[in-house]
Amino acid sequence: MIDEKKVKILVWGFLAGIVLLFLLILGFFLKGSSTSKRTTNDLDNGLRKEKVTAFLKAYFNKDKVGSNRKAYQPYLTKGAYQEEIGNEENPAFQAYTSYMQNYQYKSSKLYFGSEEPVVFATVSYQFDSVNQLKENEKQKKITSTANYSLKLTYKQTEGKWLIDKIEIVNLNPISESGQKQDEYAPGVIDLNKMNGEENNE
Repeated sequence: MIDEKKVKILVWGFLAGIVLLFLLILGFFLKGSSTSKRTTNDLDNGLRKEKVTAFLKAYFNKDKVGSNRKAYQPYLTKGAYQEEIGNEENPAFQAYTSYMQNYQYKSSKLYFGSEEPVVFATVSYQFDSVNQLKENEKQKKITSTANYSLKLTYKQTEGKWLIDKIEIVNLNPISESGQKQDEYAPGVIDLNKMNGEENNE
C-alpha cells in the first residue's frame, strides 16, 4: 500500500528543489549582468572623450618627433612610454621623419569599446615638410594634412586609466575614417562592432 503522506513529501521536496535550482540560475545571470554593467560604467567614467582627446593633442602637437615626450608621458604606462621612445628612436623612423616638423592636431573621430578598455581614434593633423638645402639657400616649407588611425589599449593602474599599448591600425570602412590603407598596420578593425562616438574638437 502506497503511503500518500510520504509521496506528498517527496513531491513537495522535488518541486522545492526545482524552484531552488531556478533561483540559483537566475541569481547567477543577474550577477553576471550586474558585473558587465558595472564594468561598462567604469569604462565610461574612466575613458571620457575629453581625456582621450587631451592625450591625442599631447601626442600629435610637437615641433619634431620626440620633442613632446613630457607632454604625453603622463597618459602612458611605463611600459608603453618606453616602447614609444624605442619607436621614435628607430633609425628608419628617424630617417623618414627627419624633414618633418611643426606637427599640429586638427580633429579626431573616436570609437569606444563597449566592454573592453579600448579606443580607436582617427586623427587629422598637419605638419611641415622642409627640404634639405644648403646653408645659403632659403628653405622651402610645404604644409600637408594627413590622417592617422590608432588603437589605444588602456589599463587601470593605481586607480587611473593609462594607455598600455599604441598600435597603428586600418579602420573599416575606410571611407568613414578617411584613412588610406597602411602597409605597416597589423589588421583591419570593423567599426560596425564598436560603439561610435565622434569628437571634432
